[in-house]
Amino acid sequence: MTFKDKIRAFLYVDDALKGGRNHHIDALKGMGIIMVIFCHTVSFNDPAHFNVYLPFRVLDSFIMQLFFFLSGLVLFSQVKKYTLPAYLKKNAIRLLVPLLVWSCIGYVLNQTYQQVNFPRFLLNLVMTPNLWFLWVLFLNSTILFSVLKLVEVRGWTRWENYFIIASILLIRAALSTNLFLLSEVRLYYPYYAAGFFAFKYYDELKARRNLLYATAVFLYPVLAVCYVGYAFPIFYPHLLQLTNEKISRLIVSIYKYVVAFSGIAFWSFILERLRKTKFYLFLAWTGTISLEIFVCHDHFIARLGTSGLLYAASTLIALAGSIALTVLVIKRFRITRLLLSGQNR
Repeated sequence: MTFKDKIRAFLYVDDALKGGRNHHIDALKGMGIIMVIFCHTVSFNDPAHFNVYLPFRVLDSFIMQLFFFLSGLVLFSQVKKYTLPAYLKKNAIRLLVPLLVWSCIGYVLNQTYQQVNFPRFLLNLVMTPNLWFLWVLFLNSTILFSVLKLVEVRGWTRWENYFIIASILLIRAALSTNLFLLSEVRLYYPYYAAGFFAFKYYDELKARRNLLYATAVFLYPVLAVCYVGYAFPIFYPHLLQLTNEKISRLIVSIYKYVVAFSGIAFWSFILERLRKTKFYLFLAWTGTISLEIFVCHDHFIARLGTSGLLYAASTLIALAGSIALTVLVIKRFRITRLLLSGQNR
């Protein structure tokens, strides 16, 4: 084995780029996690004004929606493979174990114990976990998987789409509380379900890919510059002058879906153009460890502090540190794979 082969084996490159994986999904995850680190770097360094920073707003308009969408894509193949109890067990290990362990690590490293005792910390963790993505993804996947299993067991397969749409409408109508982050479930469940639909109707979407990409390339840059996170878009005051508040809010809700989905398609188009480059392969490899990077990157950003480094430089340092920790520790030992990334193999 050559030195280059040893490096590839050490970094799990061949496992990441083997034929059984969808490399475009991996590349989107790799691109997405780098963007997440950048956004978190911006918000950490300037918590009072990050929402006025244009690059942050443009990326924030679609980035977490992308991860829920991609997670929904892979659910299609899971329904036939697992029973509901088996799926819940697998997902609890994959998502909730790292959520608990990394939260405890943060409790120690950030010296939270000086202000909050451990029982109170555990209560806060249950009510509003810091690693919210893992918890919300667990709930979203549990809800949709349960709906799909109900349809399968009852023999209602031809009504499957209607049940999924009904679940979206029910969640949008019922889950408005911040308790247990149910409001985040309400926000992101439609994107998770959309990912499932995208896989189900992949052939139809592929046949219209050029039209979808052309529409996204036109729409996304125009719409994204108006995005302001959880606040109303910058055109909202003008909208109120044209119509009443109820209709204006409805238009804003539709706008947020359109900007997110057009953003997903826009960046997918960009990556398609890079498919034959080494940078694309790097993104695909990074995407295979995106969850591991997600759970630990904040610790590197916090240690860098408001150091005055350029946002891009801080992002690269946090990314490099997260990758090093993943390769050298998290994926290196069976116990760390289980506790820190939820992989029990």
